[in-house]
Amino acid sequence: MPIIDSYVNNKIDEALLAENAKRESEHESSGKLSASMLYQPLRFQVLKSLGAPRKPIEAYTLGKFKRGNDVEDWYVGQLEAMGVIVERQKKVEYRDAIGFVDALVDSDKMQFKNGIIPHEVKSVTNMKLKRIAKTEVDWHYKMQGCFYAMALGASHYAVDIVSAEDLRPTVYIFPTRELEDDVNKAISAYMKAMEDWKRDRTLPKFEANPKVAWTANIQYSMFEGEWATESDSWAVNQLEALGVLK
Repeated sequence: MPIIDSYVNNKIDEALLAENAKRESEHESSGKLSASMLYQPLRFQVLKSLGAPRKPIEAYTLGKFKRGNDVEDWYVGQLEAMGVIVERQKKVEYRDAIGFVDALVDSDKMQFKNGIIPHEVKSVTNMKLKRIAKTEVDWHYKMQGCFYAMALGASHYAVDIVSAEDLRPTVYIFPTRELEDDVNKAISAYMKAMEDWKRDRTLPKFEANPKVAWTANIQYSMFEGEWATESDSWAVNQLEALGVLK
């Protein structure tokens, strides 16, 4: 039997955790709803804006995120080398919600010719790549892309699904009008929830998003389970103890 030396693995884990801790300490929340949060349960959208602490992320998960980010950065670099990119990581706002577009692309230089449209890039496994090809692009991926298109006044947006294993991409293009109502509904619900919070410090009840089934499983949530299940007064006390509320 071989001897397993875990030194390198442990050091990589330490580096990933330290890098994430540094990134979180330097991040300043806008206090606004972000495009990447449109699909999350409403309670979590509000808690994130208020500055509630996120669940600690394991090194294994951080490694998967890093691989995904590296693939997405590489892919956007390929688009840039092709000469089709107008701008990378463009900040956009719509109804006081914000987001950063992975790539603004001149579609007139590609097969689909309809001016400048946003591209939302997602790195996935080959298994998911095949699943999407047989069914459809995830609703929450499309919501993010649609938000960007609405912010930019674009008639279409693209979701670029890239294999993290062999770098194969598939570019899916959708009309903005398809999910406009969903985006507006999500933003309106958030705005009302924030008004309720400011008025009497009440939070929306935790409810999973029926269009994103895994949000029902607290195990996969961005917060510890208590933030979903405990009372509003508990949440207020926690936020006050953390110095988030004065």
